[in-house]
Amino acid sequence: MNTKIKISLLSLIVSQYCGSVYAETPFVADDDDGFERITVTATRQESLDTDLAMSVKGVGKDELALDNGQHVAESLNSISGVLIDQLSGGQGHKAAIRMPMNTGGYYLYLQDNIPLQSAAFFNHNALWWSSFNSNVARMEVLKGAGTALYGSGAVAATVNILSADVAQAPETSIDLMLGEDEYTKVQASHSNKISNTQGFRVSGSYLKNDGWRDHTGSERGELTFRHELDLGDNERLVTSFIASDLEQEMAASLTEDLYSNDKTNSGLSDTVLASDPLRKTQYMRLATQWDKTVGNNFYSLIPYYRYRTNDYTATWNENMPKVESEVQTLGLLALANFEHNSNSETTTGIDIELTEGEQLSYQPLDFTTTGWGADTFVKGEKFYDDTTQFISISPYIQHKRSLTDKLDLTLGARYDYAKYDFDNHLGVYGDIGHGKISIANRSDDFNHFSPKASLNYHLTADSSVYVRYANSFRLPTAGSIYHLTTKDDGDAEAVDPETSDTFELGYKANWKTVSFDTAVYYMDVDDGIVHAYNDDGQRYLTNATRVIHKGIEASISWQINEQLNISTAYSQSKHEFDEYEDLAGNEMAAAPDYIANVRVRYMPAFLQGFTAMLELQSIGEYWLDDDNSQDDEGNDRIEEGYTIGNLKARYQVSEQFALHARILNVSDEEYAQEASYRYGKTKFSPGAPRTAYIGLSYKW
Repeated sequence: MNTKIKISLLSLIVSQYCGSVYAETPFVADDDDGFERITVTATRQESLDTDLAMSVKGVGKDELALDNGQHVAESLNSISGVLIDQLSGGQGHKAAIRMPMNTGGYYLYLQDNIPLQSAAFFNHNALWWSSFNSNVARMEVLKGAGTALYGSGAVAATVNILSADVAQAPETSIDLMLGEDEYTKVQASHSNKISNTQGFRVSGSYLKNDGWRDHTGSERGELTFRHELDLGDNERLVTSFIASDLEQEMAASLTEDLYSNDKTNSGLSDTVLASDPLRKTQYMRLATQWDKTVGNNFYSLIPYYRYRTNDYTATWNENMPKVESEVQTLGLLALANFEHNSNSETTTGIDIELTEGEQLSYQPLDFTTTGWGADTFVKGEKFYDDTTQFISISPYIQHKRSLTDKLDLTLGARYDYAKYDFDNHLGVYGDIGHGKISIANRSDDFNHFSPKASLNYHLTADSSVYVRYANSFRLPTAGSIYHLTTKDDGDAEAVDPETSDTFELGYKANWKTVSFDTAVYYMDVDDGIVHAYNDDGQRYLTNATRVIHKGIEASISWQINEQLNISTAYSQSKHEFDEYEDLAGNEMAAAPDYIANVRVRYMPAFLQGFTAMLELQSIGEYWLDDDNSQDDEGNDRIEEGYTIGNLKARYQVSEQFALHARILNVSDEEYAQEASYRYGKTKFSPGAPRTAYIGLSYKW
């Protein structure tokens, strides 16, 4: 039997054996049973998992320490239905959470409940702007459409990176990790109380990696600062500062010949390599959170300033254009929670964002494409050069009421208004060549009303069943509206907002040694924003009439005994076009039919402080193109997926000193991390070979 099928069946059998599932970081004691049950993403306040009518779980500090990952994917992929696809072994990523592997704006990425980016300038790599490498205490994923607290982008999932608080006693730590391909990561953190009412934490990291493929090296520095001030009378201020600088070499996917014979190849021509294509991004965010509790009422204000640059060479385009952008944001998140009595509460708030984005794209070198529709690009040509100002105002309300001692009803609604003001600096309009359109200055506005409703029934004190409906939407980005091709009408919007309706049924339970939950979902996406290609191979965005996403997620965490525990996460899904031209009825490309993760942890009694973990990560087969095409021999163009194993270990030698190591892809499996079929060619992004890391941690 195929190994991948064995893994998926094993995951499903274990899940069904114990009832159902969710597999996060189970064995961090947030309650007497030893399972993590407290989350904050849904309401910005601590909530018990069985009190929430939604799929939201996290990865806690103990599992993060055991993973000690160089990328968020190494921990987040342990959650059922979550696949973070690390691109070319660098710091970038795609995501597949209730969606195919994609770069679209279906996900809302947060740090400490604050968006990492503006929806108007969405970037699929946003998690690299979090402080994952220097200060992270927990990561949470709310799967499906977000609550009323969250707007554009919270369609398929909301991912929240949570920073560590100020320590109650002076604390200093340093962590060093070394690995193959000249990998080095140094982390340091210090936290202290200045007085009885205030304290701080400062953390930093430096990471360098040459990459296992040619021209995939990266270098990243990161600094975070957190200050907490107790104002007395249940009032406090938390000020945080995040800054990072990343430089990363860029590579491309491989042809079938290169994939078979030289997986380490960059996939770039000698001409392009001579220009040394890089991605450089700088990020900074300053925020202050004011919280106050008055009786049973809670108030919170979070003003923030955010700045980022993102400069890169678009290696996925034949002419390799340079792209530069700078985005600045002033924002405010305001929330108030009123507890009317023991049976009901209301949360109301408003999110305000003012963003300005500068975007520039130009040709860095003379280049002539080959084949059908060949074109010549001249060094210095500009494809776009513009400034877009974005304003969004989003009030919301959410009310929760106990209908009986066991049954809770939650109703929510959010109204989002967004306006774009576009200023084109090119000075020329119309067809500017290469299939591109330059448009005149203009303004566009969008609005959307998102209703939410759920019922949560407490079967026991430690188990619940829920049903949920949530509407959400995805704003078109400034680029998709104003950077048009000749296939678009230059006088009209390039795309319309994308809306979705999610229906979900779930069950959660926590026993003394077993924790599990399951969810079945159906997501209907109207006017779905998808990529399409004209006869000359030019890419543009268009609205698909309807796309259907449906699936089941299950996971289980089982504390077998004091020395052995196991967690299993499994999801199976189907993603289909519906009523969309000649693609109607087709499955979407890059949509694995299953995602599975199994983690077995061993803590031997004879070696106190030592933990070893065997992890199996597996994804199922998927179509290489949206056409669901066949080759000349009549075989479906399907990638079979992969299964890899990882070994991880941590030895807490003493309270101060720890050793850690991990071997990824321990069997040295050759596999495609992602594959696609376009323009009559199959392209592959090869997965990393066996790679070893070792390190130490010291805390005093």
